[in-house]
Amino acid sequence: MSDQPDRHDTAGQADVRLRVTARERAVRALVCRLAGEADHETRAALDEALAEAVAAGPDLLVVDLAPLTFCDSSCLNALLRAREDAEAAGVWLVLAGPGPQIRRLLAITGTDQVFTVRASLQAAVGVSRLPHG
Repeated sequence: MSDQPDRHDTAGQADVRLRVTARERAVRALVCRLAGEADHETRAALDEALAEAVAAGPDLLVVDLAPLTFCDSSCLNALLRAREDAEAAGVWLVLAGPGPQIRRLLAITGTDQVFTVRASLQAAVGVSRLPHG
């Protein structure tokens, strides 16, 4: 046995003290689509749906906001809670396709800096690299 670190000769180049391994990983994604209006009257149903989605244990949870026509602070708080729960569970939560009202709400509250937001569902699901994995 040698005290030398593993060396790998790469295509005739000088000895390299780095071993690189690449592997593909299938990403389990779950899309939770919100449609209609999310406010204080629908908060309990929203909390329950998001909690179930996180509990399912996907690698990526995409919350599709494109069909959502209204989102108030109750909805925003539900999304923030889901983000915390997702982070604790090792799930990456991404918001997809927020309309103008929701984009404005995210911007005004500064939560656009907290969430990962993608312009569309396709852009969110097309993410090929998870930041925590």
